[in-house]
Amino acid sequence: MVNRVLRTQLNTGFRYAIPIIFIIGLFAAGFLGGNLLNAGFQSPSQSVSADTSRPASGAVVDPPHRLQNFTLTASTGDPISLSDLRGRVVLLLFGYTHCPDICPTTLADYRRVKQTLGEAANEVEFVFISVDAARDTPEVLAEYLGQFDADFIGMTGTEATLRRIGAEYGLLFQQETISVGHEHEAGHEHQHEAALDQENYFVQHTSPSFLVDRDGYLRMVYFYGTPPEVITEDIRQILN
Repeated sequence: MVNRVLRTQLNTGFRYAIPIIFIIGLFAAGFLGGNLLNAGFQSPSQSVSADTSRPASGAVVDPPHRLQNFTLTASTGDPISLSDLRGRVVLLLFGYTHCPDICPTTLADYRRVKQTLGEAANEVEFVFISVDAARDTPEVLAEYLGQFDADFIGMTGTEATLRRIGAEYGLLFQQETISVGHEHEAGHEHQHEAALDQENYFVQHTSPSFLVDRDGYLRMVYFYGTPPEVITEDIRQILN
């Protein structure tokens, strides 16, 4: 029962009646723990804390943390590195194209942020990193993101690469097969279910968005449900 509850909380971005301090503590543990696994990590002094000056504001990384560079495959099919986006503000999300709720809702919020920014959006990159490399090919990512904004950047990579990169962001993700409850002829049921399981599954994943400044420093963490207006204002402050 406990495991089922925890899986549900993970897949819904911890949105059901969990105190914000607990959420921030959980992210901080993953964020710092992941960094300690990284040879390039120098200082354990980064902290993640809620900005209580206004409601639903997300969490401030203080002091800002310089993110490790990484290279993945873009939705164009070309290699792309985080350092390629240096000089622009980056709003980043981990997810997958078959996500039933959190990812499309967050990407729709990103579209609102971009629209509200107006011309300032030319200095911002919106990035979606898939945790489902088996299904989310560059072509699939490009088609999916095109439903929100064709300029959004998709990235994909192997599971091992994503786990290494994600450790720095406190990323957790796990594939969960969709059970098949239909009856089949004797001797064929298990074979048919196994075939369906290869394509039909959810990916439980953490769902914060990450705001990275022009110099590659992580500045803010936004949990699922943060109003787009809040994110827009933070981006304007960083741009200015």
